[in-house]
Amino acid sequence: MTRSSTSKAAPEIDPRMPTLPVEIQLKILEMALTSDYPILDPLSKITKEHATADEKARGNQIAIGFLATCKAYHTEGTRFLWKNNDFVFTSHHALRNLANLDLELRKTIKSITLRIIARYYDDARRTRRAKSNILGKTIPVKAVARVHENPLARKGYKSYTWLQLIDFLDALRPPFDPQRKKKVFRPRLLPGLESMRMDFVNFPKEYLNVPDIDLHRIAAHDLGCTLNELLLTGLPEDDCGTRALADLTGLVRDDGLIMKSTDTFISDYSTLTRMTDRPLDFRVVRAWKPLADEIERQFGDSDHDHDHGHQHHHPDVSPAPPAVGHPESIFTEKKTIWRRVPKSRDAARHERTWIEFSRTFGLPVDPEDEDFDESFLLFCEGCGEVHEPMSDHDI
Repeated sequence: MTRSSTSKAAPEIDPRMPTLPVEIQLKILEMALTSDYPILDPLSKITKEHATADEKARGNQIAIGFLATCKAYHTEGTRFLWKNNDFVFTSHHALRNLANLDLELRKTIKSITLRIIARYYDDARRTRRAKSNILGKTIPVKAVARVHENPLARKGYKSYTWLQLIDFLDALRPPFDPQRKKKVFRPRLLPGLESMRMDFVNFPKEYLNVPDIDLHRIAAHDLGCTLNELLLTGLPEDDCGTRALADLTGLVRDDGLIMKSTDTFISDYSTLTRMTDRPLDFRVVRAWKPLADEIERQFGDSDHDHDHGHQHHHPDVSPAPPAVGHPESIFTEKKTIWRRVPKSRDAARHERTWIEFSRTFGLPVDPEDEDFDESFLLFCEGCGEVHEPMSDHDI
């Protein structure tokens, strides 16, 4: 062997040098690719106006360079990246970009946040002001100048608020796949999605119209009964907000949890400001159905189709899974349901507490109350049928 060939030979690994077990390497890789904060608009360029000052100053939150080390690290690290992190989407374009991911990776995403910053259009560049839903003063409602057009239907001050929400929900529909066979079911964008949060920013009462019927079609039909939890912040306390809440309730499974709170952010269209943490209002969706079925079995009511007036909710979809490990109830069995809920609007994922809900109304029960039986309220004296005693969207 010549001197040149010896110098070119790869150096041997010293057996005395310590090597980490594969399990330890994977644990380090998982920690390096898990962020302490939600990741903003993955696979897309961040819009500065849609981020707070703290989010802009954070910089890189994960060691993304690990994915370029070797093929094994790339495969395992990519799985950790999408499974262990929380993601915030500020535009429907960023959400649609997830279609570029492999389906198996999209299945691992269990929770997302939609940050919907309202947009308004006007014929001229001018800024209106509206009363804030949470602050004791008015906030600017800036409008985008529209290109001059002759049709009168496109003139004047227009809000794109609820249409933005429809665009976000439309992005969650099954993405286009040219390789798909016609007889094969096409999965949704995020088939494993279990919980979702929607932050409505700058949705004042003054400039909102009634949500379009397309919102109900997507939320209650196309994506109906797909979530176990839904958190809504910033919805206005008026007829428009109530209508939107009723439509969005269709996203939640039976026995699922819907939560509501005040505005999380206020935007002046150049900076985004986070509001102080606030408590939540809770409600369990359609928890009365097991009681209604039991009443019909007791009275032998076989003439009804047992849809309870909710034809748009999918009967073949299983309800939200029951909570495990809850405290012992003092009330009659099957009259209440336990849920582990966040302690506040911006609480961490693990900061939760147990709350017991009435199956009849879906609202929290007072532990100091005596044992009760409200199931008789499900029987309507007006129509003689069993259905909900009150609207499911009254929180």
